[in-house]
Amino acid sequence: MKTVEINQLNFTHKQNLIIMETFEQAFKRVRTENTKKRTFANLLGGLSSNYLTYYQTAINDYNSQNLYSALDNINKTIEKSDINDWKHFAFRANVNEDLHRFKEAISDYEKAIDFSTNDINVYALYHQIGFCYLNHGNNNKAIEFYTYSINLKNQHPNNESNKDIEGMDMGVLLGVPFKRMYNNRANAYLNLGQLNESLQDCKKSIGYDKNYSNPYLVLANIYSKAGQEAKAIEYLKISAQLGNRNAQLTLKDIGY
Repeated sequence: MKTVEINQLNFTHKQNLIIMETFEQAFKRVRTENTKKRTFANLLGGLSSNYLTYYQTAINDYNSQNLYSALDNINKTIEKSDINDWKHFAFRANVNEDLHRFKEAISDYEKAIDFSTNDINVYALYHQIGFCYLNHGNNNKAIEFYTYSINLKNQHPNNESNKDIEGMDMGVLLGVPFKRMYNNRANAYLNLGQLNESLQDCKKSIGYDKNYSNPYLVLANIYSKAGQEAKAIEYLKISAQLGNRNAQLTLKDIGY
């Protein structure tokens, strides 16, 4: 076997180990064997259940922000489908998240990750679990899942013309930019009073996009907590100038 082929096998093996370790570390269990997969043999029988019609209706509902109807139709999709499709559960998690049903969203994101075949491709779902934990008031778990997401994204093979892809497909989040992930983790660190860690993540976020207003607002809060009000106002003004509504309102409230 050629050396390059051996190296490729070693790289693939290392990737698989990382994927396995991420899932098991995050959820403290091994992956569930997915016995309900789509094959050529079960294709016609599976499609006859008409679950795709409910799925498309759920997507249309979501795009119209008719969230409760979207939830009803994705539940019917999952009930009628003959397969465990990770995207169905990721979609339902996304709807639950938008409805602020964070506990249910976390459960569905975990199911989606479980049924997916590659953690690297669903790194955004780890991020969303972190976001749900942040909104649920569990900053330590938020940091944990933001970190899983960042580490997995560093291995994600985004294309050369756009290495920081973000987007939705059929109600499923496909990617999150680094600037947002680092900003969100900075916010969780800030909530725990870990100011240096928060500061470093803000710098990383700004390093990806100096015109992104959110990390400047976090920096303002960091320096305010540190008792450096002049520095806090400086970053608050930058955030406001970049269009951050919260920063603008805060400046107005304090008389600037």
